[in-house]
Amino acid sequence: MLLRSQKVVCAVVAGLAGLAMLVLAAGTPRPVPAVRVAAMASQFDGATAVEYTRAVAEGFPDRVTGSDASRRAGEYLRAEFEKLGYRVESPTFSMWLAGQRVQGENLIAHLPGGVPETIAVIAHYDGQTTSHQAAEDNASGVGVMLELARVARLRPHRRGLIFAATDAEEWGMIGARHLIPFLKSQGTVAVLSIDYLNAGSAPALEINPSGQFGGYTPLWLRELVVTAGKVQGAQVVQPSGLWEWIERALQVSFQDQGPLVRAGIPALNIATLTKELAASRARYHTPQDVFRDFDPASFKLLGATLDQALVTLDDFTPPAGNGMGAFRLASDRYLTGDVVWLLQALAFAPLVLMGVYAAQNLLARKHPPRALLLLTPAGWSGPLWLAAVALYVLTAANILKRYDLYPATPKDPFLYTLPLAVILTLSLVLVLGFVILRRLYSRLEFPPESFADRKRALFLWVAAVALTGFLVNPYATGLFLGVFSYAAAVLLPPRGILPRALNAVLLLAALVPFSALLYFFGKEIFLGWRILWYLVLQTAYGVWSPLAVALFLLAGALWAQLFWHSVVHASSSSGPPGAGS
Repeated sequence: MLLRSQKVVCAVVAGLAGLAMLVLAAGTPRPVPAVRVAAMASQFDGATAVEYTRAVAEGFPDRVTGSDASRRAGEYLRAEFEKLGYRVESPTFSMWLAGQRVQGENLIAHLPGGVPETIAVIAHYDGQTTSHQAAEDNASGVGVMLELARVARLRPHRRGLIFAATDAEEWGMIGARHLIPFLKSQGTVAVLSIDYLNAGSAPALEINPSGQFGGYTPLWLRELVVTAGKVQGAQVVQPSGLWEWIERALQVSFQDQGPLVRAGIPALNIATLTKELAASRARYHTPQDVFRDFDPASFKLLGATLDQALVTLDDFTPPAGNGMGAFRLASDRYLTGDVVWLLQALAFAPLVLMGVYAAQNLLARKHPPRALLLLTPAGWSGPLWLAAVALYVLTAANILKRYDLYPATPKDPFLYTLPLAVILTLSLVLVLGFVILRRLYSRLEFPPESFADRKRALFLWVAAVALTGFLVNPYATGLFLGVFSYAAAVLLPPRGILPRALNAVLLLAALVPFSALLYFFGKEIFLGWRILWYLVLQTAYGVWSPLAVALFLLAGALWAQLFWHSVVHASSSSGPPGAGS
């Protein structure tokens, strides 16, 4: 693919880039800045929070957005906030739910402070269609929030306080999204979301910093809550290292902090961990999620941590900038966003250079394989594009029913039902797409192409896809396309069993990150192999960005082509990929 002199230059660039990465990785990590938290004796009462939880869970079951139970739950919350002396607003919004237009309602309790800034605590009060009382998810969070509002009212505060019960969290954090303009108008410096206190004793707490399709909780807010928990005797677990990299690559949030972080508002979610994970997961989003075995001590642990955080935030001055780029390597070290981006750019620099050389070598040919170069992505991804369009058409025509909850809950029955009509339609579109493409290629004349020429053309597209992905989300590109991109550069001519075997190992290794993610994610949300159907539904309903879908289809098509030409097919006969060559 490359000339010897080009290989030397690329090797030197790769070596220099690697050396620069080592220097940066060794010399730029900074100690996580300590947040001063003066310990206080919190007046948060766990038993009162549990009683609030019982009132919401048992008093207002089936409180799905737009339902009568949801309306009555909102009236109850308004009354409780007003008893505590808060001014309450209840802005409404319109949304689609199960094919019908319904009205959601946020309950916002506001207490002005002495400065034009606020601190907010939020918890969603809506339940799921697959549950009944929705006690853990999330009457428990509402119970903690109401008791926290009571305690916060007992002391003076400099910044204003906002306590918001959000609606429609189970349908894509819609209530939280509608809360964004209000929070920005109030100069909100931080938001603490409460979602899911497990029944039973909690050994620790956890925070969730992921933004919805973008953003990540600033380091200072994460550290403030962790330290607040520490002084209150609670261990607060948070992502770092590889797990933070994965979360930043996926950019998917399942709690109300997600859209707020995406909008640039510092926010995070806090919940309890459990000693009985299997039982908790079995209850999740089912009628078994009822008010039972809640431990006041666990509620006290979380409530006191939040109370401490509120007191600290009242006098805390956040660092300049949003700080969302800071990457936590470990509990005590982090990298700035600029350094992380530079490390990622250095890792891709040799790939870009090899792509430039591959393009030069193709164009230097006496008869450049322009047709092959142009038709490479269409040759294999064309039918996939047709299938993606068919998905959108089926969705628009209401033939492909939308799953009931969003993001698609692991307990949603529709995820376990693959409509035969939809599967047959997609299969027919794929078959017809390949048939039409094959006939098109049979009418075109292509000059004979060597493996080196095919590899140059394919690698050029791999480099283009990787570079586009890097500009969109370098974390995702490094995780899912990093191994693949460099594997495509070093594939051997398939002359014999050993080179083919080595090529197969390289390309199969490139699938490991994505395959592992699918396996563990499918296991975590009870779907197993149906995780593939989950991805189809997420695509059909626009959960993934069109650009992300396009990059995924192109990467998959290019992987298949490379595997065909470097492992399965050894001939250098004419014709483009997919035309029997």
